[in-house]
Amino acid sequence: MSQIEYFWIIIVLLFGVVGIVRTYSRELGVTTMCVAALLLLLKFGDKILMVLQDHFADDFSWLISPRFAAGFYVVVFLLVVFISYQGITLAFKGNAPKGAVSHLLGLIVGLINGYFIAGTVWFYLHRYDYPLGLVDGSNLSRVAQRIIQYLPPRVFEPQPGYLLGLLLLLLILSVWR
Repeated sequence: MSQIEYFWIIIVLLFGVVGIVRTYSRELGVTTMCVAALLLLLKFGDKILMVLQDHFADDFSWLISPRFAAGFYVVVFLLVVFISYQGITLAFKGNAPKGAVSHLLGLIVGLINGYFIAGTVWFYLHRYDYPLGLVDGSNLSRVAQRIIQYLPPRVFEPQPGYLLGLLLLLLILSVWR
């Protein structure tokens, strides 16, 4: 395994710990926002990027660069994630079970959030051939190449309707008492 896989695993595990601390009911709110942001980026990201490039590329040539495209996707997604972790969040109703069950549920939902967050960032950096220059995309290990096939945008890109269904389910569960 190379450094990028270790980094990805560490980030996912870190979000697992955050899930334990914040409890699963608050983490499900973040999951809902991650799913919504990913759905919006999959459906409208390319269109928004094209509009920006069509209208402003003559004045700002850097809008055409892969660095800007990767930055656009990563910044928009991470902005939604940051906002969903700050302040009053979309929290699910109900009382969290006590003890180990609560910690286990928080860990599971935190790991899912880590998968969505780190996986989406990795996907868009890979899609634009790692424009920050921190990773050489041509020297990825076989493990990294396998992981890339299972990153959230790659999994949901062919059928974004699954994301919409998941989003609707999470929204219904958030108001269910």
